[in-house]
Amino acid sequence: MKARVFIFTDWYMPGFKAGGLVTAVSNLVDSVGMSYDLFIFTRDRDITDRKPYPNVQPDKWVSVGKARVFYTADLSLSHIRRRIFEISPDIIYLNSFYSRLTVATLLLRRLGLLPFAAVVLAPRGELSPGALELKRWRKSLYRAAARAVGLCRGAVWQASSPREELEIRSVVARGGSVSDGNIQLASDIPNPRLFLQPTLELRPTKFPGSLRLVFLSRVSRMKNLRFALELLESAHGEIQLDIYGPIVDEGYWNECAKQIRRLPNSIRVSYQKPVAQDQVLEVFAKYHFQLLPTLGENFGYTILEGLAVGCPVIMSDRTPWLEVTDGGAGWSVALEDRDLWRQVLQQCVEMDQSEYAEYSRRARGCLEAWARSHDQKDETVRLFNFALERGASLRREPGCVDAA
Repeated sequence: MKARVFIFTDWYMPGFKAGGLVTAVSNLVDSVGMSYDLFIFTRDRDITDRKPYPNVQPDKWVSVGKARVFYTADLSLSHIRRRIFEISPDIIYLNSFYSRLTVATLLLRRLGLLPFAAVVLAPRGELSPGALELKRWRKSLYRAAARAVGLCRGAVWQASSPREELEIRSVVARGGSVSDGNIQLASDIPNPRLFLQPTLELRPTKFPGSLRLVFLSRVSRMKNLRFALELLESAHGEIQLDIYGPIVDEGYWNECAKQIRRLPNSIRVSYQKPVAQDQVLEVFAKYHFQLLPTLGENFGYTILEGLAVGCPVIMSDRTPWLEVTDGGAGWSVALEDRDLWRQVLQQCVEMDQSEYAEYSRRARGCLEAWARSHDQKDETVRLFNFALERGASLRREPGCVDAA
């Protein structure tokens, strides 16, 4: 009999504006959906959308690929409890540390109002230094309260990279609520489509003095778009930067728009709106380089997707993909070193086609080398099996009783 996994995620397909979260969960479903019975509880609309998805039946379990999905606007404690009792899962899989869904579920569990289940908690980059700086006091208060009441006691933490493993240990384990054994490394699962061999010859020709850049991510402080716009102000050459992604912070976008108006005429910036997941590779294929000065990434699906079609990346050093610099597939630059950022951007402007073709080839090679060194499906299976074994052990402890 298959183990039942109840997955909480704020956004899921057909939504796509939340980016890596939707990609991570949908790829997990495609990869291990035959090994587990998967049930997904999610919102009935995409991030930033006021209206529900059209053609999606809300408030009932519906089949979507290899999972059953419950789309709803009702995120109340009583509704969450009712759905969990309805499924009686072996594992509850929480895709956020700060989400309202996570807080509600952990609170119900701590009060003994849920049936016993192992808990896997994936913070999805929320514990990176850059993420912790945003709304710092609110997050700090919540972490302190969660630690004080033992909200995450017995949970297994998923780290999608060694970098995130260190972040979890540094932030969460500080209060003694997490031991090293409770943190399990399981990389996010990429879409198999990434490994289809691309035709790199169809990439745009690179002429010295001109550059096509793409920023494909949410427009938010976390993704740090304004930083890139400030750097471009001093660049020389004909530069086109196209921005794809939902505007999740209107105030921040206004700051970016103000910076765009300050740019010289030789630098053109265009907002292109969000991109559906099945169009991402086609978008990256149109540009010379991806630009991602992010404050932190637990995995970085857009980096992987750009590399897949031979689009090298210029990014911050706050991602797991630091090897792109050594592999000649792009640059990983410290945000504190603005001079180096400017040098790299100018080098890309002046680059000719022969040099660029080598960067493009190595970008694709970087993806293939990473794929050879990871078996993401096995890592996820080990994560869930570890959670089941740990759950069984906790259940045998004195004083552990199931909720009625």
